[in-house]
Amino acid sequence: MAKAERQELGRRLANLRGPAGLQQKDVAAAVGRSVAWVSTVEAGKWKRIIDRNLIELWLDRCLEDRPQAIRDATRTEILALYSALAKISEIVPVPHEPPPVNRLRRDLPTFTGRADELAQVRHAVEQARAAGTVIAVHAVDGKPGVGKTTFANHAARRLLPRFPGAQLFIDLHGHTRDHQALSSFDALAELLNAVGVPAKLVPATLDGRSSLWRQRMADQRALLVLDNAADADQVKPLLPGSPQSLVLVTSRRRLVDLDATTIALDVLSPEESVALLRKVVERDLPTGSPLNEVVQLCGHLPMAIALAGAKLRNRRALTVEELVRQLREKRQRLSVLKVRNQEVAAAFSLSYETLDASDQQFFRTLSLHPGLDIDGYAAAALSGDELKASIRRLESLLHDNLVDEYVYGRFELHDLIRDFLHELGQGDTARDREAALNRLFDYYQDVADASDRHLVGASAPVGAPVFPGAKPPIEDRRAAIAWFAADRANIIACLDELAEQASRLVRLTAALSRHLRGTGPWDLAIRLQQRALNAARELGDTSAAERAALELANAQRDHGDYSSAAAILETLPQTPATLLERGTVRMLTGDYTGSAECFRAALSGSEAAGDLRGVAAALLDLGTLYYLVDEYDDAVDLLGQARAHYEQLNDDFGLAQSLKNLGNTFYFLDRYPAATEALGQAIRLAEELHLPLLRAQATTKLGSVLRLQGDHVAAIEKLDAARELARQLADRSMEAENLIDTGAAHRELGRHDDAEAAFSRSVRLYEEIGEDLGKACVLKEFGDLLVATGRLRDARSRLAEARDVYAALPDRLGLSAVDNSLGRLELAVGDTTASAAAHRSALAFARDIGNPLEEAGALLGLAHALAATGDSGSARAAAEQAGTILTRIGAAGVDRVEAVLEKL
Repeated sequence: MAKAERQELGRRLANLRGPAGLQQKDVAAAVGRSVAWVSTVEAGKWKRIIDRNLIELWLDRCLEDRPQAIRDATRTEILALYSALAKISEIVPVPHEPPPVNRLRRDLPTFTGRADELAQVRHAVEQARAAGTVIAVHAVDGKPGVGKTTFANHAARRLLPRFPGAQLFIDLHGHTRDHQALSSFDALAELLNAVGVPAKLVPATLDGRSSLWRQRMADQRALLVLDNAADADQVKPLLPGSPQSLVLVTSRRRLVDLDATTIALDVLSPEESVALLRKVVERDLPTGSPLNEVVQLCGHLPMAIALAGAKLRNRRALTVEELVRQLREKRQRLSVLKVRNQEVAAAFSLSYETLDASDQQFFRTLSLHPGLDIDGYAAAALSGDELKASIRRLESLLHDNLVDEYVYGRFELHDLIRDFLHELGQGDTARDREAALNRLFDYYQDVADASDRHLVGASAPVGAPVFPGAKPPIEDRRAAIAWFAADRANIIACLDELAEQASRLVRLTAALSRHLRGTGPWDLAIRLQQRALNAARELGDTSAAERAALELANAQRDHGDYSSAAAILETLPQTPATLLERGTVRMLTGDYTGSAECFRAALSGSEAAGDLRGVAAALLDLGTLYYLVDEYDDAVDLLGQARAHYEQLNDDFGLAQSLKNLGNTFYFLDRYPAATEALGQAIRLAEELHLPLLRAQATTKLGSVLRLQGDHVAAIEKLDAARELARQLADRSMEAENLIDTGAAHRELGRHDDAEAAFSRSVRLYEEIGEDLGKACVLKEFGDLLVATGRLRDARSRLAEARDVYAALPDRLGLSAVDNSLGRLELAVGDTTASAAAHRSALAFARDIGNPLEEAGALLGLAHALAATGDSGSARAAAEQAGTILTRIGAAGVDRVEAVLEKL
């Protein structure tokens, strides 16, 4: 995209704010984006064409008080410029600006009526937007089959342009047969995952998850559909609390305890019912056909009308009069049998009875599936059909409105139809039902095994398949991740059905374990692995029990329960895998010596076994440990070996991890070109592998490198991109770390207000999460800002607090950095002796750990102190050494050295 055109559009948009008396934060609130995003647009620094809806929302907000003629002319000019930009071919995606998450269900083309209810929602949104108040929650209730879900989804789709943030749909299963209602705790995990929060960052408590959810949604104009709620208590923790968002809740019950505007859906009017019937039929019907009687017999319920209409559509020889006769007869029989929801049941029964015997059997069998959706492969396994036949049957059922297809290729049963099929299925033999489920379990076992092999690497052993039928091709890691993501809930539902089949339970849990390691949530992983461990012990399968115990320890460690993880690991044989996990727990609890011993033992064991992947994992963990304890040269050697092994294994995930840690180590060694190369490769791999957490970490560190090289503008651009990722991931620790470098870059550019804002927020974040080391880092940088702006008393307080933390750890790099800052402070107050002493202390620490940047800083500071005492010769020698180091490592600051030498 042409730079000049970008800048012109940005300038025109920025100029709209002044006459309207608006700030960037006002526009950000109107379009549902961050202030940083608005700033980027106005500066013309975006590369991917902006969503037109956002431009229109921007124009609406800035022009709403202008005369109509000016509004029209301005809109025409700016949208014409936007359209010209959209046609320019050099458009590339911006990695840090992903499209908003949209998980709404597809809108049905047959939606009919509900004009008053839709207007009620639209009017409330418009009023709230005009007043700047909270948009009320809307609770949609009504009897089964009245179309609550369809209405909520249709309303959401109509309002999409007004809510450009996350657009989410979640089924709470408040009234789903054979499924417990989704707890608020688990629903929050799904919602947080949907907006990009990694499992490792999802809190372990309901209050923690609800708080993080509200924080994550605070700045978004989000649209949330909470479908099939059991009660108000289930819903309340899920409300985002944002003054910018809309929430639609559906339930069969009136949610009187929810602070919401209630929309009670009744059946359709006779006219709307007939209109719906005509839409479903999709052909002209003879004049005088008794359509009113059809819809009356369907109780004016949309679901029943859709079923009856599908029958007319698919059987062109069927007359409306005959359909009326059949419906009347069916309703009389169901009344005698006291069947609930007779209108839907009658329409369903007529549709069901038109299926041939094999299709009826297939349809009944679908209701045995423990999960909530099914694809062609799983349906073929369950029914015993060929794949093509199963897909044909599913599509035929969809054509008859007997199943729904909200995601292409994945089919769902409505709760009422599942109920009816359950009753019908009681006539099938227990042997047939058991055989169908066992085929399904075997299918999931085989595909999960194949997917797991790609997660661990191509060298993993291949077990004998247990299912002979059709299975989806899982050809690489990406396909494996996608399959697990799509069928994870179904696999977990199958595991819940396997309580009496211990062997199947153990094997299927094992196949899911590696996926759970990367996705969590950890409380679920703990529950599944504990159950698998108990089942393996019941079977007397020692090997399987040890594997489940190791996975259980891993989940407990990720959950933060280090003591429980350590206790389990003490009971296991000291295999390389166990030793790596034990070493990680010890590293996280500060036992660096014990951690190193475990990692070295794992390395020796893997080398002895000829396990190259195990060797690479041990080298990666050991190198990471050495980097954490400031043994940078050893860390580079070990991480370099890990990198080479992962390259040999074609393991991109391990390679990305080793490159990121190598880049971090090169950063602390002040080897900036090497750090830039390693971090750049890590970022590219993270983008390819969809690893947003690793990508954000590596991008933040790359911004740090650019700052230390003196390219502060480029550094801020990288850091802003990484911080946006951190916010999407709700990773407060990463955001806080990022803000340290962001503030430092602004400080070096003389933007002291921006620097102070960044440092202040970083301090608050570190205090919220209780991370003392990070707080010490930002206090040190904050202290430097206060020295630069003459607030010396506040600077001394912050630097002293930082030094206390570094000394308690101890952290020699931190001590070197803060002593250099204290040296500059002492010089500012005129105490040259104290200044020289502080810089000599910093010099000793820097040389001890081999950090040239802090060594140069200490020498330059010492030169200033010595020059102030009149010792020009010693000052010149120290400054020249500092200049030599800075030139060698390519760091900023050579100009400051030259300034000192000129004065000498």
